Amino acid sequence: MQKRNPLPVYKLTLGALYIAVFALASNVPFFSAIQIIPGVPITLQVFLVAMIGLTLGLRGGLATYFAVMLLTLCGLPLMSGGKGGPQVFVGPTSGYIYGWVFIIVICGVYSAFFMERLINKKVFGISLHYPVGFSLCIAGVLLDYLCGAAGLALYGSDKSFPALFVSSLAFMPADAIKAAAACALSKILAKPSIRRGGL
Repeated sequence: MQKRNPLPVYKLTLGALYIAVFALASNVPFFSAIQIIPGVPITLQVFLVAMIGLTLGLRGGLATYFAVMLLTLCGLPLMSGGKGGPQVFVGPTSGYIYGWVFIIVICGVYSAFFMERLINKKVFGISLHYPVGFSLCIAGVLLDYLCGAAGLALYGSDKSFPALFVSSLAFMPADAIKAAAACALSKILAKPSIRRGGL
């Protein structure tokens, strides 16, 4: 049986860094105070989740995601509002947490198989990574919204599932900015010189 290559040191280091800053991304005071949907604050989580997929690839991204989930399950306050423990995974907003996996899978597959080639291909002087990576991030975010709406509907919201999904779209302008920022920063972190530096 052929053994899988271990993750590069810079990916392991980035993964550990993402886990360390997840609580900060979940609890930035200004954003946490804004709630378009009651109980669902605006945080930097989508930005960080997109970065995890874009910079760590599918395998490293999923490993980091499940590490965050495990640490949260054990009680570490990594979610918005400084929350942690089993209750995080069974509440009305838990669907958004489960939905992050779609962002990571979509961005991770793109990162693993297509991103490096598209970074160096340009149309009108613009790297194809920007429109393609951004579009895929948004696709993952929309799937996350579907999971979030399903969770809210499951836990007794007085709105229907379609109405909850439409309400979630109010987050899109902010999440689009986060997706664009993730695409820009991931391009910088994809440079071979930075990888050799051991990030």
